[in-house]
Amino acid sequence: MSRRNFLIAAVAAAAMAIVPMSASAQSSGPITLLVGYSAGGSADYAARVIAAELTTKLGRSVIVENATGGSGMIALQKLVNGKADGDALYYGGHDTVAVPMLNKSVGIDWKEATLPVGRTALTSMAIAVPAESPHKSLADLVAAAKEAPESITYGTPGIGTAQHMVGEMISHRAGVKFIHAPYRGGAQVSNDILAGLLDSAVFTTSTALPFVKEGKVRVLAVTGAERSSALPDVPALTEIEGFNGLALPLWQGLFVKAGTDEAVAKQLSDAIAASLESEDVKKRLADGGFVAAPLPIGEFTDFISKQADIYSQIIKDSAIAIE
Repeated sequence: MSRRNFLIAAVAAAAMAIVPMSASAQSSGPITLLVGYSAGGSADYAARVIAAELTTKLGRSVIVENATGGSGMIALQKLVNGKADGDALYYGGHDTVAVPMLNKSVGIDWKEATLPVGRTALTSMAIAVPAESPHKSLADLVAAAKEAPESITYGTPGIGTAQHMVGEMISHRAGVKFIHAPYRGGAQVSNDILAGLLDSAVFTTSTALPFVKEGKVRVLAVTGAERSSALPDVPALTEIEGFNGLALPLWQGLFVKAGTDEAVAKQLSDAIAASLESEDVKKRLADGGFVAAPLPIGEFTDFISKQADIYSQIIKDSAIAIE
């Protein structure tokens, strides 16, 4: 074999060796970012902020697709029914883990069906009462529930939501029984607490903020490990006697289908982390009530596992279930 032919053969062999690892990463087609909730909601907002920056970082269009229904499970099902090639991402969070625990018919185990490639953001939830409420602190609310068992209501967007878990977690820790009032979404919760039809409600902090600024609700505590920068005068649960060490933040992140090539997943993870370094992205997320909080593949998986243990314990203690 001539030297020229030998070199051609060597280059061809090398190219064949790297194609299986890099073919998907080098794809020039668009990436679909599946969001399980409707356009205009908080999850959709954050996903679109991330998608725009990922488009720049990856050099490929990242297009948000709202696949609504089933508490985010329609979008998740669409991911796991697709190809494991990295061309579809799923924007998930608490529901990704908790809903299958609550509803066995979903039949999706995040550990088996997905590969978490990067956490994107965190936000806290806010335990709020109407502005005219006599309860000035979480201790007051708990005391009222102890004095008149099963009399204090709290509204949430539905059974099994993160807001519901917060309410049940507090009930269990305080040794009281609040009455859960599940609604079909957050808008109805807002309407009824503003009308004084609910004693309390659990909101995302971003949802509560406008009502706080308008003087319509009072936030008694936030559920993150630390105080919210948007509500610096409101204590975190971890600071309140009886609830020390208790924190349940809302988190969001991106997943691909299990079995996606490691190099492709790593490329996506790196792009997510780089996107969250952008000051513009941080500001836009903050405007939506989120804190940019990147975690790479392995660390993100570990974080979810710890959250899953907390959800499992709350479900067990409170016997929550979705039919």
